[in-house]
Amino acid sequence: MTERFSFEVVDAADYDELRPGYAWEAVQWVVERGRLGPGSVVVDLAAGTGQLSRLLAPLELDVVAVEPAPNMRAVIEERLLSTRPIDGTAEDLPMADRSVDGVVVGNAFHHFEREAAYSEIRRVLRPAAPLALFWAWPLEEEQLATPGMREIYDAVEETQAASGIGMAYRRWAERPPREEGLGPWERREFRLTHVLPAARLADLWGTSSDVASLPPPQRDELLGRIRRLSEDLPEMLRLPSRTVVDLCAKD
Repeated sequence: MTERFSFEVVDAADYDELRPGYAWEAVQWVVERGRLGPGSVVVDLAAGTGQLSRLLAPLELDVVAVEPAPNMRAVIEERLLSTRPIDGTAEDLPMADRSVDGVVVGNAFHHFEREAAYSEIRRVLRPAAPLALFWAWPLEEEQLATPGMREIYDAVEETQAASGIGMAYRRWAERPPREEGLGPWERREFRLTHVLPAARLADLWGTSSDVASLPPPQRDELLGRIRRLSEDLPEMLRLPSRTVVDLCAKD
């Protein structure tokens, strides 16, 4: 990305309540493969409102949530008392060399300056420590089986087509290439269901960076269109989704 998107413009409460979560089995897999245990220092990088942190904290890990947006950190401070929120970015991590037992990134690496972020992650990780990139993605073909969802997807796709953020996001659809100083990537996928009221679907899309970054007239027109289309959907949506994890370890 050549210009960082600021999540300060996003409603943090909507983000926390509506964004798709991550499969518990995916977190367990990373913890087990990364040999993380009680007291391990794990950085949740670009933590948002702590969707990954809240799954890691019950495992007695020492979770540090690094997040630059103050509205997002405020939610972590209020709702995740066992997690330490810190102001920072992927390109300038506020921690010492070789001080971290693992780094996780939830749906955010496409916002980073790639090489600078990898350099900082390598710097803070201890040898053999894991780096896990989590992605919360829909199972689109299954979601489109819900009558009315195709029209909403089409409306969003029309608007997103020229989005730089959207293009950067789509580049991660395939397993990433190996990076210097990191071992080979392993990719695993885990199913889950994203449950939310149809009446909140536009609010959900409003938390997406490629939509939130649109010029206000274009964004408001899209969200209004989603609201109108959502009126024909079932009252409660159960959307088939997946957690995709790319996992490697520092050499």
